[in-house]
Amino acid sequence: MNIVKTHGALALIAALALGGCNGNFYDDRMEGFTAELPEQVYPIDVVKGTVRLKLPARSARLSPREETSVRRLAGQALANNSVITVRRPAGSLSAEVVAAKITRLLTESGVSARNIRHATYRGTGPVNISFRRKFAVTRECGDWSGPVNETTKNRPYKDWGCSSQHNLAAQVANPEDFERPRVMTPPDAQNRLTALEKYGQRQDTNSAASSQSKAKVSEASSK
Repeated sequence: MNIVKTHGALALIAALALGGCNGNFYDDRMEGFTAELPEQVYPIDVVKGTVRLKLPARSARLSPREETSVRRLAGQALANNSVITVRRPAGSLSAEVVAAKITRLLTESGVSARNIRHATYRGTGPVNISFRRKFAVTRECGDWSGPVNETTKNRPYKDWGCSSQHNLAAQVANPEDFERPRVMTPPDAQNRLTALEKYGQRQDTNSAASSQSKAKVSEASSK
């Protein structure tokens, strides 16, 4: 008899506990949707910004390091199909020489003449090179307004996943990938035909490089 009462009491406690959890769950749900996943709290947006490079024009010379910077900028502009603007101070002979050298480096790097624009500004100063491109950005991290170890509602802490979202936005090669999927490239018809012929002849359809990799892995695992 005592055993029956004990089991009944435990069942009642369990029912109350489950009822309490369900009540809190549905109350929270009734308040509306709450963003919790990193991609919801820290969504990655694509915005347009300006890439700038300033080069001194006093000596009418470019150091090897500065030439490398110009070539690197040219590569970025080419990857984004952007127009490069070279602005120099008006009336400065040394600035004109530097701007001419920059133009030569851009052209040698593959930038077409129609994608290079020249402009001047009043006063003295460096030669400015700039172009517009898209950037992937997200909200700033550092929201530690709530306790990290508070898990009574089984929700992540405020800053959870922010660093991962920032790293993803910084590392992506083409920010437009966040806006729309890339177009699939056409298949290699010759490679497909070769694979089908090998398959029909019951031969190995793997490439030579793939077979060599498997052999190396097999040798390493056997030692």
